[in-house]
Amino acid sequence: MSAPTSVHQYDEKDSQKDVEVAVYATGDDSQLELLGYKQEFKRDFTFLGLFSLTSSELAVLPGVAGTIWYTMGYCGLVGMTWGWFVGALMGQPLAYSLAELASAYPTSGGLYYWAFMTASPKYKKLSCYVVAWSMIISTPLSCCSITYSAAQMLIAAAQMAYPNYIAAVWHVYLVYVAMMFASYLIICLPTRYVSWFNIWAYAIGTALLIVTTIILPAKAEELNSGKAIFTEVYNQLDWPTGWSFCMTFLSATWTLSGYDVAAHVAEETSNAAINVPRAMVWSTWSSGILGFVYLISLALCATDIDSLIANPLGQPIGTLTGQILGNKAGVALLVINFFAQFGCGVAFFVAASRIFFAYSRDKALPFSNWLSVVDKRTHTPNNASLAVFLISTAFGAISIGSDTAFEAFFSGSTLAGQISYILPVLGRCLYENNPEYTSGPYNLGRWSRVIRWIAVAWNFFIMPLVSFPEGPNPAAVDMNWAVVIYVPFQIIAMIYWWFWGYKTFTGPQPNTKHQ
Repeated sequence: MSAPTSVHQYDEKDSQKDVEVAVYATGDDSQLELLGYKQEFKRDFTFLGLFSLTSSELAVLPGVAGTIWYTMGYCGLVGMTWGWFVGALMGQPLAYSLAELASAYPTSGGLYYWAFMTASPKYKKLSCYVVAWSMIISTPLSCCSITYSAAQMLIAAAQMAYPNYIAAVWHVYLVYVAMMFASYLIICLPTRYVSWFNIWAYAIGTALLIVTTIILPAKAEELNSGKAIFTEVYNQLDWPTGWSFCMTFLSATWTLSGYDVAAHVAEETSNAAINVPRAMVWSTWSSGILGFVYLISLALCATDIDSLIANPLGQPIGTLTGQILGNKAGVALLVINFFAQFGCGVAFFVAASRIFFAYSRDKALPFSNWLSVVDKRTHTPNNASLAVFLISTAFGAISIGSDTAFEAFFSGSTLAGQISYILPVLGRCLYENNPEYTSGPYNLGRWSRVIRWIAVAWNFFIMPLVSFPEGPNPAAVDMNWAVVIYVPFQIIAMIYWWFWGYKTFTGPQPNTKHQ
């Protein structure tokens, strides 16, 4: 009989029933051993800390500010309301599907491990290999994207506060490097301090979000009607209106992604099989609802969309706040947005470092022995964190030479992330009667199959959207480079797989023996 819940080989006399009983009867550390790994971290993440970490990564306040171009800039008021609503709602089946897998396999490998365990025997290694490459592309670059966007926000705040200040690209890069270094220092601390940091970051960000949502329409001299914000379409793209509206879904898709960070710190979380999936689902629902209410508030106040989009600072929400509350309030909002986005960047940094650690533990990366070391004093993967910092700093330097080239990598990271999210779920759908799969305590029951197929269908619809430019025949600066960046990486990976990888890459590697 095939191995039940671990990637390593069991005696054929082991039964699926025995493993099910063992998994539910033992604690976190014992369950991790069943998955093939020894416990190396301290489990200092409580549910509150994990929920705050995940919600900080979703970061509604800066997320909406950074993606307002997809909503207001593509379809006006309807894009801000219904565009977000549809994108957020239809993203939930994927969150539920991945939460179910997180409960079954609570390990730092996350998506990479799940892809191996859910695929059929013939495609296990290939599916795992593609997800591994996609995550290596996606997560560090997402970390760069979030942090660089926050650096731009701080520079924009400085320009609003000091009109004579002339910003240069290298100014943004220096702020970016400083933020990356601060993030590195934070995540090298013991896990309990990282947890506390995210609890406070999330609490402050949410409080500001609620205050802003209330005060903007209360202080605005002119408001759009309730009917207008739900019915008026202002197509600003060269695509047909229907397709432009579909592209507004990208705001919620981009903002409400990254919740898999909860899975990547599963080995640092108490009661992981329950707390990890709950954090994933609760954070996506709460962030989706908060974002929808916030965008309704902004849509009520956005009476002159053209001037907001054309503002020279590239910060429509900061400009809108300045118009309603005054320049000082606009600066203050941008600065607080900056700190909220910094917390988001720290959360992405945590995910990237744990991904590098988990893959190195499985001997899937160069310098794996060094990258997989866990600091004995802090119980955190500080070598992997240092690697993420150095790679991120190097990528950021591209921005000095070309903003277009730098942003091209981010487009590719978004597509890579979508692919890595869907492959484990697709594996479950296509290999439904997998004898190796055992549901965790958090599962969808009889609704699991339907929800998973909805997630797959929606994701296959979203992936082309992620890759589309703003109009036909775009110039280089307007081009969406997602496919151009991602596909060559995967072609190189597949060439390696075809000639050598299928022989040498075996997927997750256990570092302890099942007793």
